[in-house]
Amino acid sequence: MLAADASLTTIARGYSARAAYGWKLRNWFYLGPEAQTFACTGYRALRFGAQITGLKTGWLEWSGAAGWSGDSDHRAGLYLRLGVLTRR
Repeated sequence: MLAADASLTTIARGYSARAAYGWKLRNWFYLGPEAQTFACTGYRALRFGAQITGLKTGWLEWSGAAGWSGDSDHRAGLYLRLGVLTRR
């Protein structure tokens, strides 16, 4: 699995981008690394972590990630991301 997305805005000249790669594990889900960056005027952030995508439970499909985040304000720490998608 390869996933990527990007976004640009003219408001505060901002952008975001994310890329993830995953290997399918026993038809259960995809697991692999991800990287994300986002910024606007005077601020930047980077994230690196591990992601899980495509975990299905009934009519719900889950995704999530955990890893390290750092920004231009010299703050750093862990991040968590959780997503859910319905397919009916």
